[in-house]
Amino acid sequence: MDLAAKKKEETKKKPAESPFLQALQDALKKAPSDKVKEATKRVEGLTKENAAWADLFALPAEKLEEMSRIGYEQFKSGGYQSSEKIFRGLTVLDPENYYYHQMLGATYQRMEKFAESVLEYSIALDLNDKDIVSYTNRGESYLKLGLHPLAAQDFEKAISLDKTGEDRWANRARMLKEQVRLMGQKKGQPKKK
Repeated sequence: MDLAAKKKEETKKKPAESPFLQALQDALKKAPSDKVKEATKRVEGLTKENAAWADLFALPAEKLEEMSRIGYEQFKSGGYQSSEKIFRGLTVLDPENYYYHQMLGATYQRMEKFAESVLEYSIALDLNDKDIVSYTNRGESYLKLGLHPLAAQDFEKAISLDKTGEDRWANRARMLKEQVRLMGQKKGQPKKK
C-alpha cells in the first residue's frame, strides 16, 4: 500500500474515544430503549425552546425555593460569599426568576461590587418592571458609583410605583432622592473657608 492510500485508510478510522464516552455509550446500550427515547425527547425539547437549567436537571420548584431560602439566610447573616454562590447558581438554573437576580444584586451591593449589582438589578427589572426593591437598590448602587442622575431616575421610578405611600422601599427611595438633591445643591454652592 502506498503512502497516500495508507493516509486515506487512517482517516476512515474513528478517532479514539475517551474512556468516559465509551462508558456512557455502554451504559446507554444497557438502558431500556423506552427510557432512552424519553430522555432523548426531553433533551431535544429543552434545546429547541429556551428552557431553564432547572428543567434539564428536573429540579422541583420546592428544591429551588429551599435553595433560595438558604441563600437568603446566608445573606441576612452576612455570609455574602455563600449567598453569591447560591444566587448565582439559581440565576443559571432559572434565569427568568427576577427575585434571584434581585438577591444576587443585593449580595453584590453588600460586597460593594456596585457595577455587578447594577447589572443584576437591571436584569431583575427587565423581568419585572414593577420591582420597587430593585429600582431603589439599583439607584443606591448608582449613587455609590457617583451616577447621580441615574440614581435619581431610579428613586423616582420606585416612588411612582408606590400607590399607597407606605412601601418601605419606596420610602427609602424618597429619602435617598432627597440626599441626591442635597448633594446637587452642595456642588452648586461655593465652598466655605
